[in-house]
Amino acid sequence: MAGPATFWLRRVERGGGPIYLAILRALEAAITDGELQAGEQLPPQRTVAAVLGVDFTTVTRAYAAARARGLVEGAVGRGTFVA
Repeated sequence: MAGPATFWLRRVERGGGPIYLAILRALEAAITDGELQAGEQLPPQRTVAAVLGVDFTTVTRAYAAARARGLVEGAVGRGTFVA
């Protein structure tokens, strides 16, 4: 089984405000463009933080904002998935 998709992280653009919003925008764009499909698992927050070189809580905030917008859903111990 393939691991969670990380390719969408290349869309994260820095310099345009808070990084958690850049992560949120990248995730939303990848979903809108069909790069990420419903049911697809996102990488763990710690992985995203390591890949982007940001704090874990920054990614937690981005994933929470995506959940609030209905873009993703998650379950503790299972992971975060595109809604």
